[in-house]
Amino acid sequence: MTINQEGRDIIVPKMTNVTKKPLLVMSAGPIMGHTAPTLHIAREMINRGFEVIFMTAPDLRENVEKIGAEYYETSPFWPEGTLEEREKYPAGMPRMMYDMEWIFMASIPSRVASLRSLLEMVRERDPSRDVVIVAETVTMGVLPFKYGAPLPKGYTEFPKVISINVVPLVVSSIDVGPFGPGLPPDSTKSGRARNQLLYQLMHGNGPFATLNNIFHETLRKVACTSVPTDFMFDAWVTSFDTLFQLCSPSLEYPRSDLHPSIRYAGALPKRGIDPKFSYPSWWPELQANAKLPTESPDRKKIIPIAQGTVATNYNELIIPAIKAFAKRSDVLLIVILGVKGATLPSDLDIPSNVRVVDYLPYDAALEYGDVFVSNGGYGGMMHGVINGIPMIVAGMSEDKVEVSARAEYAGFAVNLKTQTPSSEQIYEAAEKIFNDTSYKRAAVRLMGENEDLDSLSIIEKQIMRYARKNSTEICAYAA
Repeated sequence: MTINQEGRDIIVPKMTNVTKKPLLVMSAGPIMGHTAPTLHIAREMINRGFEVIFMTAPDLRENVEKIGAEYYETSPFWPEGTLEEREKYPAGMPRMMYDMEWIFMASIPSRVASLRSLLEMVRERDPSRDVVIVAETVTMGVLPFKYGAPLPKGYTEFPKVISINVVPLVVSSIDVGPFGPGLPPDSTKSGRARNQLLYQLMHGNGPFATLNNIFHETLRKVACTSVPTDFMFDAWVTSFDTLFQLCSPSLEYPRSDLHPSIRYAGALPKRGIDPKFSYPSWWPELQANAKLPTESPDRKKIIPIAQGTVATNYNELIIPAIKAFAKRSDVLLIVILGVKGATLPSDLDIPSNVRVVDYLPYDAALEYGDVFVSNGGYGGMMHGVINGIPMIVAGMSEDKVEVSARAEYAGFAVNLKTQTPSSEQIYEAAEKIFNDTSYKRAAVRLMGENEDLDSLSIIEKQIMRYARKNSTEICAYAA
């Protein structure tokens, strides 16, 4: 403040350096389980003043534009014929290895080309625009640029990259066995010897070694000047400026040698239910049950069950669960089929204590749930975590063996260790959770840990740390 010759106060402009928010180029493996969490982040960053261009497959364009992001096209998750072909491989390691080669690595050339084109478009629009990339781990189009793939036109260096991990950590460790079999961690002397031997058997020899060679060949095809010296799983999570694991440390195995670029951001918060969402006609029954005192004999135990959006063979989990609780008058089973328009077989007898819906946001049902039955998808597990609800997990396909093992390790889930549990196994698991309060305590503790971390703010802060230091200087007025 100064005073002029006439004695009046004059407010003088004060120059301050203000960091302009960078443009966010975002992407994820173009399938809902991988894309939904990244879209959740994108929507929140848009609400916080960022511009977002989101690269994904055409079938997800509507989801991108709905949150206010700009859509940019890349190849689909399932190349033609692969979805049918993968069904020939047994659930577990054989199918996971098929996915590694034909779903993930085979997509690298097309995703690299799409990302290069996107980044060049950004430069053509505004040569001075700051860019930060936020990409989910199996986007697969970002990694080659970290190993010398030719830079997009207009760039002298590749933008900073924040990787978002929505699957269990696959990184190698002396304290943890190789990713795939679902082994518990073991940091004892004998356990570390076990781990070292298994890494040698799985990564150094046999089929995984072949996969690693295919990965290196693929990188060379897209003109990378080098290849990772570590195993491909390690490269997938340690090659970026920062990787955020979307859980709290209690939900992962402790690693004394965790790579410094890997950090825990915690689970994403609940997304909120669309006010226009049309609830099923039986919804008031669920709400009325929740208002009854916990000790009331009329209050039913609510068990939501879901198999996700890919595993739609309902004979694996949903139908056995329906049969498991058919005679339990104190249980209300909420069956979420996960796909709009989906139905159960017409000849299936639906007991009076079962409610079926084709599509329902998990959080809506879990708010009222006592136990959540899931096929072990990472997204489903995290919905259980943010709602503080114990789980029964039963899955062997994709990464579900490892997801289920971590849910069990964290103490809030019963792991049935099968893709096709019997009705008796499901029933006994539920009884175990009903009768042992430690599962609920662990679930509530995990919920609190993840809420305390505030994942969205952690991600935003890291984005702004990567904003260029010489961002636009603007004039801010202060008295």
